[in-house]
Amino acid sequence: MNRFDDDLRRAARGKRTTAVIASFAILVFGLVLAGYFLSFRSLLITVQPENAKQTAIIEVANGLAFSLASRIYAVSDQVQINISAAKFQTANLAIHDSDFGSDMTVILLPKPGRLLASVTPSTSVNWYLNGDFVSQSNRLDTELAPGDYQLAVTSDYHERVERNLTIAADDDTSLAIDLPGITGTLRATMTPPGTMLIDGQPVDSTSPITLGPGPHHIDLAAPGHKSVSDSITITQTQRDFTRSYNLQPLPIRMQHQLNPPGGSLFVNGKRQDIRKNTIEIPYRKTLDIEYTKPGFVTKTQSQTVAPGEKVALSLVLDPEFADITVTANITADIYLDGQLLGATPLQISVPTVPATLEVRADGYQSETKSITPKPKQPQIHNFTLITTAAAKLQNAPQSYKNTKGIDFRLIKPRNARFEMGGKRSEKGQRANEFLRQIELQRPFYVATHELTEAQFYGKGSNLPVVNLTWEQVAIFCNKISMTEGLTPFYSTKNGRISGFDPKADGYRLISEAEWEFLARAYRRPKQTIFPWGDDAVVPPNVGNLAGDKAKPASDSYIAGYQDGFSGLAPAKSFPADQSGLYDFVGNVSEWMHDSYTLMPPPSDKIETDPLGQFSAGSHVIKGANFKSANRTELRAAFRDGSDAPRDDVGFRLARYL
Repeated sequence: MNRFDDDLRRAARGKRTTAVIASFAILVFGLVLAGYFLSFRSLLITVQPENAKQTAIIEVANGLAFSLASRIYAVSDQVQINISAAKFQTANLAIHDSDFGSDMTVILLPKPGRLLASVTPSTSVNWYLNGDFVSQSNRLDTELAPGDYQLAVTSDYHERVERNLTIAADDDTSLAIDLPGITGTLRATMTPPGTMLIDGQPVDSTSPITLGPGPHHIDLAAPGHKSVSDSITITQTQRDFTRSYNLQPLPIRMQHQLNPPGGSLFVNGKRQDIRKNTIEIPYRKTLDIEYTKPGFVTKTQSQTVAPGEKVALSLVLDPEFADITVTANITADIYLDGQLLGATPLQISVPTVPATLEVRADGYQSETKSITPKPKQPQIHNFTLITTAAAKLQNAPQSYKNTKGIDFRLIKPRNARFEMGGKRSEKGQRANEFLRQIELQRPFYVATHELTEAQFYGKGSNLPVVNLTWEQVAIFCNKISMTEGLTPFYSTKNGRISGFDPKADGYRLISEAEWEFLARAYRRPKQTIFPWGDDAVVPPNVGNLAGDKAKPASDSYIAGYQDGFSGLAPAKSFPADQSGLYDFVGNVSEWMHDSYTLMPPPSDKIETDPLGQFSAGSHVIKGANFKSANRTELRAAFRDGSDAPRDDVGFRLARYL
């Protein structure tokens, strides 16, 4: 053997030795690893219940692991396993690193069973399990947990059925149920006797009637009576019915001829609608008939009829009259329903019908009265007529608000007499204050206060409107008169005021006589010098005058007088005076209706409701204003004249009734 062969042999022995050593090492490592898994990376799973344990299968669904018998060995920190058994629901478990080295018990739930139930006849029923409502249908298909159950079936038209049953796991239970039908009974009476049909078939209504389940239609008829229909439904909860039918007689058909037409027809005490020639009347064996019309003698009669009978009625009424006497305080024409009868006094026979009696006379307000003459009861009707003017005054409202929002009050002078102007001996008197004897007879409306900016322009403040010419104001009067349907007081020509109509009832400026009457005589025990009285000392809070607030702008002021205003004041800022009107003292002077003249009037003449003669020149201005401080201007007799607008002159409206 050469050296080369020795070397080969030595090398072969070395390889075998190395292989043995390596195999031994692997075996030792495997044993160590197996011990590790047996000791630290395994989990024992116990399956319950016992009948599930016998067929249980444990499978690794996810993760590096394997199962051996009932134990899981894992390399992964988290393993997903499935545990299944025959007739039980599969359990899905997640095993975490912390779970290894311990035991785990898994309880499997049995699989549900299936209940298949149907009814004969096939109809919708109510299904109950253990007393709980399940569904309403003609069959039941549901999954149930294994166990014992009580099944109940109900229906409106069938008897209740109950069944006891046991549901097995993962198994079908089929059940066919026969539904026994129900019957019901109808006991009926019918007045009057006649024919009864149930569901279209004749029946003997004198005996109890047996009916099957469900709805039934009932028809009843008797000669001369209205047919009756009814319905009942036989159900499990309502099986027996009792009915009492009273058929109503057919109405009487009455064809009538009534003369005169338009009266009132009563049958059995009830008024009938006779606009149609044939009427229906509820049946009664005896008909009590009455026909009446004012002015005619009532007729009555009785008639026996059968149900549904046709009756012909013919009645003619005789006219009826009564005596009346008509008198009046003056000779006047008498009208009855617009027809002239004669003149007062008058006695006459008239129809006994409600009528309107009227008496008329020129210059007087007509009077009317509703009368109902009665036979054998003579009537006397007395009338007291008043003049048209007196009637107008009597019916006029004491106050009103016009379309401009201006408040007006009715003044009734009642032949009031007073002395207008100032006596020569009166302190502060001016030469233009002529003494005049005035009598006011005509009632008139007057604005309670001077017109404001808002009332004149339709916008603005509640301060008196100023800086207007007399003509602008007169045109304003005509505009609101036409708006309210009144006769314009002022005449115009070519857009200018050309005169006035004293008979017109439209708006105008207050007259000088009316203003002075209201400022010094109206509702006062005696005529006064000032609007507040005869004392020259100005009372507190009597009006907007030149008081202490005027000192910076004027040397003329009333020392110690405080009114709170240095200029114009809103309307009605101060209390009303004795007349119930506002601002006859101060605020603004006022345009009068009258033209301004220095011609003295006749001293011995009593002037009645004077308005003066129209002039296109100056017009009278009356009353003190917020600039006034001296005795002359504060007096009620003070007057001025102008044709130019001023910042201290406004106006007050009036109108004849």
